Amino acid sequence: MGVLKILFLYVGVVSILSSINRISMGITIKDPQQKEKDLEKRIEILNTRINLMEEQMKQLNQRFDSLTALQIGGFFDVSFSNYKNQPNVFRMGSLELDLAHQYENGFQVAAALVFDDEKGTYLGVGFIDYAFLGGSVPPRGRLFIERGFHIQVGRFDVPLGNDWNYVSAVDRITVTPPLTTTHLMEGIYNDVGIRLLLNFASLNISIYSTHGIEQKYSYGGITYGTRIGLTPFNNPYTIRENFTPVFELGLSYLYDIDSSGQKSDQVTTLDYESKTGAFIFRAEYYTRDKTAGVKFDGYHLTSGIDFSESNKSGFIIFLRYDYHQEKNVVITSDDEAISGDLDEKDYLSRGTVGVKFNISNTSFLKLEYDKYLTSTERFSSDANFTETLYYIQLVITF
Repeated sequence: MGVLKILFLYVGVVSILSSINRISMGITIKDPQQKEKDLEKRIEILNTRINLMEEQMKQLNQRFDSLTALQIGGFFDVSFSNYKNQPNVFRMGSLELDLAHQYENGFQVAAALVFDDEKGTYLGVGFIDYAFLGGSVPPRGRLFIERGFHIQVGRFDVPLGNDWNYVSAVDRITVTPPLTTTHLMEGIYNDVGIRLLLNFASLNISIYSTHGIEQKYSYGGITYGTRIGLTPFNNPYTIRENFTPVFELGLSYLYDIDSSGQKSDQVTTLDYESKTGAFIFRAEYYTRDKTAGVKFDGYHLTSGIDFSESNKSGFIIFLRYDYHQEKNVVITSDDEAISGDLDEKDYLSRGTVGVKFNISNTSFLKLEYDKYLTSTERFSSDANFTETLYYIQLVITF
């Protein structure tokens, strides 16, 4: 028995020594320098993760601020002119307050409040926008800057021609609108309704239905219209301030019906706009047929050289020629039918030259000279008609 115990004890000691040997062989004694390198690598990885988290938090905070903040902007202008028979050569222009708020679910609310000495305070623009694709759109001015698909309901400036892009005194390089806007359309067409906006690649489309351009003749009717624009040389996914297309050709059509479904008004326009380097060119041609008995047509050609491209305190020189014509096609008396007075047309043409100074990126000074080149008695007999006009306008933005 003693021999067996000694044998078992010997076997156990050998086994333990063998295990200790295997464990010691599996243990690798690390170099202190290697430990330091591993630690530095881990610290570097942690710093990278911290920086990434900080950047993500910054982006989230910016997104939160943009979604919750109310965007406020606007402008104010004061002008001087030599209008005939006016009580004062100075005129307080409009103060416009632009408001916009964007929600995370694709909805946006936008409005433009206008304060005017003559017209009082009114809502120039106010609509709800839902974006199926794309970001927010401005309350006024050019809509087609980035790719998008929107539906809007409310009051808006109707896309007709291209002058509706320059409603505000800030966006317009001239002081006065073209005759196609002031005489043919009697101002930028602004109405309550619904519209679809699509901008994809080199194509932008507006389709709308409004309360009615001829409200005094429609008697409860409705207006339908569309504008199609082509911009083949533009990058449609670039967002820029004061965006002007390299080339845009537009076609617009508006059809107004009265409550009985009969045509009340019809407008067709062809417009072109481009900016190549410092050279600007804009043009519009309108035809309008009112069932009330008046037919209009007219156009304007506006060109300019923008020296502010290379100098922030630069200026823009502009030239414009515009023409307006109207014809009464309703026989009001037997004498008119016999004499053929219906063949007579009233017309008005004007030449414009001026300059727009960029004072400080928040203020602009415009000087403009207008000369009516031809005019029939229909226009020249007006008490406020002035053959030669001078304008000075100061615009402040905020």
